Amino acid sequence: MVHKPVTRVEILSLNITKVCISRLDNDQLFDPPYDLRKNEADQLSLATEETMKSLATLFAVIFLSLNVFALRKAGGGRVLKGGTFSLGVGIGLGSFEQDGLNEAIRTAKTNSGATTGEMNSATEYLGFATYRFANNFVAIQLRPAFFSQVSNGSGTGGSYDYSLNGYSVFPLIRFIPLSNDVIDFYIQGGMGYGKLDGTITNGARKVSFSGSSFGTQVGVGADFCFFAQHCFGVEGNYRYLPIDRNKVTSSSGALPDGISQGALNRELENSSGDDVSTKLSGISGVVTYSFNF
Repeated sequence: MVHKPVTRVEILSLNITKVCISRLDNDQLFDPPYDLRKNEADQLSLATEETMKSLATLFAVIFLSLNVFALRKAGGGRVLKGGTFSLGVGIGLGSFEQDGLNEAIRTAKTNSGATTGEMNSATEYLGFATYRFANNFVAIQLRPAFFSQVSNGSGTGGSYDYSLNGYSVFPLIRFIPLSNDVIDFYIQGGMGYGKLDGTITNGARKVSFSGSSFGTQVGVGADFCFFAQHCFGVEGNYRYLPIDRNKVTSSSGALPDGISQGALNRELENSSGDDVSTKLSGISGVVTYSFNF
């Protein structure tokens, strides 16, 4: 048999064919088929999904644990059945500047040598009933408070005394963003009603008056419940409740210093003819005690 000589072109073609086959084998070895790559992507997606589920479960456990602590403080199962109820009392000291009466006091100092100080601070005594919802985040409260502000002195003709006594009633809504088994931090606010009765005494000259109005109150506070049913709290509150007009309820003798109008059932007026205003507005600090049922 006679062998045909192999030309250079055929040798080059054979080499190219070998290279192509080699490249194809390498691609099949190192670049997996589409189906295999798809399976690997699916497995990675599944692993990621399982990780996210685990993290969600962890966060849920932490959240429920915090709520269990808060529920234990508030009475456990009773909260799950619809919330808890508490009653409390408190005392507050605040800055309540009575600009209308302070003007009359300054006039009495000038005209009659009165030693009476201006009325810039007051005391409040309060009670409250609170209902805390089962979500442990929202509570509502009804808060009546009794207000007292007095300034006494002496001057020409006897005692120069100024007094205000009254009350306010405020329904409040309370939000409790931070809570555990010992401490509750909260913010609260609401709208309410207030009334003040006042008396000015300049020796034998005396006038009594009364006024009322509506206002708003906001504040922040914290309750410390070292025992499940007994809580002590501190608050800081701001109340806006001006009483622009006061009606005279009784009078005797001549008009007190700084007063130009004191007829019965008429508005009390200062020496300039303007209405004498009073107010339950001011900033106060409050200390409370409450009992959880």
